[in-house]
Amino acid sequence: MMRIGLWIYAACVDFMIQAANLLGVTYRDTNALLFFVVWPAVTVVLVAVVLAQHRTLKKLQAESTAARPAAR
Repeated sequence: MMRIGLWIYAACVDFMIQAANLLGVTYRDTNALLFFVVWPAVTVVLVAVVLAQHRTLKKLQAESTAARPAAR
């Protein structure tokens, strides 16, 4: 199991090094970009998606409840 973790870590580091080379910046710059810009932006977008889904579900539940005939 430890080997899989090390392989994933090495793959991520290799990706970040390649991204740094592609962008012409250092590994530390790409790491900072990932953890201080990309990750928080993705988190904000995912929270917005969850809130939109929650709002849509509430609306659908309200419509579903209104469309049901009254129980006798």
